[in-house]
Amino acid sequence: MKKPKFAIVGAGNGGQSMAAHLKLMGFDVSIYDIEKEKISALKALGTIKVSGAVTGEAKIDLITGDIGQAIQGRDLIMVVLPSVFQASIAKSMAPYLTDGQTIVLCVGATGGALEIRKVIREAGCQRKLAIAETDNLVYACRSPKAGEAIIFGIKDRINLAALPSSDTTKVLALLNIAFPQYKAVPNVLYTSLNNINAMVHPAPTVLNAARIECKSVFEYYTEGITPRVAAVCEHIDAERLAVAQAFGIKIPSVQDFYRNSYGVDKTNLHEQLIYVKAYEGIKGPTTIETRYIFEDLPTGLVPLSCLGKAIGVKTPTIDSVVELGNILLNKNFWEEGRTLDKL
Repeated sequence: MKKPKFAIVGAGNGGQSMAAHLKLMGFDVSIYDIEKEKISALKALGTIKVSGAVTGEAKIDLITGDIGQAIQGRDLIMVVLPSVFQASIAKSMAPYLTDGQTIVLCVGATGGALEIRKVIREAGCQRKLAIAETDNLVYACRSPKAGEAIIFGIKDRINLAALPSSDTTKVLALLNIAFPQYKAVPNVLYTSLNNINAMVHPAPTVLNAARIECKSVFEYYTEGITPRVAAVCEHIDAERLAVAQAFGIKIPSVQDFYRNSYGVDKTNLHEQLIYVKAYEGIKGPTTIETRYIFEDLPTGLVPLSCLGKAIGVKTPTIDSVVELGNILLNKNFWEEGRTLDKL
């Protein structure tokens, strides 16, 4: 099979890391971002320097702030954006999509593929597309500035499912040319319920709110997720597993995730996080207005709670974290988030 052409939608941490890595592997890559300043900076440089688990300087084939130009003629459209922006970018892409293209949400969070399929259809796009989502980003990474990316680690396995699930094999055939880490799971309900970010981002951030507001510098995963905070995450995870079980889906626990993705096998979540080398150097947020709340609540815990209510599973810890997030950010994520009618 010939090498697919990639469009990377989003030039943040994951987008720049993926674009550089793909180019260094010999793929044709375009990269798009809505931020004009970022695109101007990338155009001026023309390259992205990557260090860490992948090293090199990648000359990107196309850097653009025009979404139509970015996805034109591209086989795989990798959407590497905060999940709260997936609906709006899907609406922007809809007029330019063509038959045979594949959209991959990296990551879908909870309900991503369902939401963007609905948005694309409502925008009047009737193209024959494959839409897929992953349950995690393949990299642990940061991009300190435009044109620079640091890949702390590359995960051993990333689950992927397409909508409909009959397209999963076709999507993987393309993706695996570049990323053998992507593996098939039964359907997008599996990937959506396997949203690990929602297990380890919102609750620790809420519980470290005072530290964050005081601008304290701390290691997020080792200092921010103490044994007691990790216990809260494990309670949230137990509620997630209960929702999945009620739907007849067996998904790995958060501890199983770290065993499978990073090879870390310890007795509890706190001990596991200490030994994930890919997390070394990742600092906590510097503002409470962080995607760990404004993304992982509305597209993570909110739809998870809604699924629980729909099938009769109570999620009191999840609901408490959402309520605290609402207060901290002065939002109503129960209305703004991915409710079932939006999917």
